[in-house]
Amino acid sequence: MTGFTFKRLGVSTLALAVATVSLAACGSSTNSADRSSSTTLTIGYDSDPAPQGYDPLLYGGGQRLFYESAYQSLFAEGADGQPVPELVSSFGYDKAKTRMTLKLRSGVTFTDGSKLTAQLVKANLDRRSNSKLQAYSGFAKGGSTEIKDVTAPSADTVVLTFPTAQGSFQTNLAGVPGTIVGAKAISDPSLLNQGPDGSGPYTMRTAVKGSSYTMSRRPGTNTGTYPFQTIVYKPYLDKNARLNAQISGQSDVSLLDTSTQQTAASNGVSLARNGGTMLDLLVFDKTGVSSKPFADKDVRRALSYAIDRDAFVKTVAKGAEPTANAFPKSSPGYDPALNTQYAYDVAKAKQTLRKAGYPSGFSFKITASPTTQAALEFLQNQFKAIGVDMKIDVTTSTGQLFAAVNTQPLGFLPLTMSNEIGVTAGVLVGGFANPHKAQDPVIGAALGGASNASGPDHPAALKKLNGALIDEGWLIPVAEQYAYVGYNAKSLKAPDYPGTDGYPLLSSFKPVA
Repeated sequence: MTGFTFKRLGVSTLALAVATVSLAACGSSTNSADRSSSTTLTIGYDSDPAPQGYDPLLYGGGQRLFYESAYQSLFAEGADGQPVPELVSSFGYDKAKTRMTLKLRSGVTFTDGSKLTAQLVKANLDRRSNSKLQAYSGFAKGGSTEIKDVTAPSADTVVLTFPTAQGSFQTNLAGVPGTIVGAKAISDPSLLNQGPDGSGPYTMRTAVKGSSYTMSRRPGTNTGTYPFQTIVYKPYLDKNARLNAQISGQSDVSLLDTSTQQTAASNGVSLARNGGTMLDLLVFDKTGVSSKPFADKDVRRALSYAIDRDAFVKTVAKGAEPTANAFPKSSPGYDPALNTQYAYDVAKAKQTLRKAGYPSGFSFKITASPTTQAALEFLQNQFKAIGVDMKIDVTTSTGQLFAAVNTQPLGFLPLTMSNEIGVTAGVLVGGFANPHKAQDPVIGAALGGASNASGPDHPAALKKLNGALIDEGWLIPVAEQYAYVGYNAKSLKAPDYPGTDGYPLLSSFKPVA
């Protein structure tokens, strides 16, 4: 079986994980003069950052590196991965932690000429009922991090009210979910089909959808933080094309697949790496709508016991680390006991299936892209050993992959766990990975506890959430993968990752001299 690597996914639409084709071109491409300029940074990106237009709330963490060039968020990811104020100047909570008050920076202007005001922030957050905005899914009514109400009592003050205590809600307003869009685009969202409307350090100059996006630094931007006059994002969906572009010098820095990092290094490409990308079987159906057995958590646990994670890594995910944890090894919520509890045990898997009422096993269907086929074929053989027949349907159709979320019980996707609470709330509980709106009181209580915990109580609360996700069988982790960035050390300093994020900060790209 051939080697295998995975695209990273944060709190985002499924399209970003499975898109395999470029969309129709528009605009004009970047000329060769831009590429040769010493003030230009060319980034080899691992996906099309704007397949559905330039509304950042349609996407998630995997697209942050692109959208932070054009937009600012209420909070940004700091160098350690923790949220730091960006459009917010200060914030605080009431005693019950059901109300959060934000004070906004002054003098912030958007591409359309509008100004940052409390009313604009309210108008942005009031879009949370729009089910198409995946980054807002956890904020909507019924979500585990629901925003009950947003008010703007003064021009620079925003008050968020929550139905339950939220002691660290700033983590949910960092990066893409906290992005603020300009007033004209809020009034007419169709404007975001043409280009971004943000207050970020760059504005978009030209674009060829799926091919290249050229950004120019805004006048007045801090050149120490953003030293490049021009940034060109060039999507390469093919990992080898992305590698070759970096080796040949067409890109200054590239987001590399794990399987290509050794070839990159042997060809003089410098590497920076970070963990935090979890390779998971996501259980879409926890209620038996598409496959009755999956309504029983013992069935989901049995599949976890049936996986030889060490063999998986050696066979199809070289360079990754086997794990049964929902959270990465660097997370304070990581629990090594889960690796022992869910260790490979065929006899235990069969016993657990018998307990669930399926002594002879069962069959179900899963849809794969060509990228995930090898991994699923490995898992198919593992499940066969306990009598479970996982039938694999391979497709290049984005539409078919989208549909599978609602019609099949499992999917195989990588999750970038840069924000354990945010990903749990925005993807696993309130996002696309829970299309049937299943509710689990154990996970709900653990998520609420983790959201409200702070200081010395935070690690224990995260560990409890980690265990709840695994014990309730809402996802079946297989391995933790490293994210690699290849860069030209002659012209660039080593980039920095924020915490466990799989993507470096845009501000970390600095010229050597």
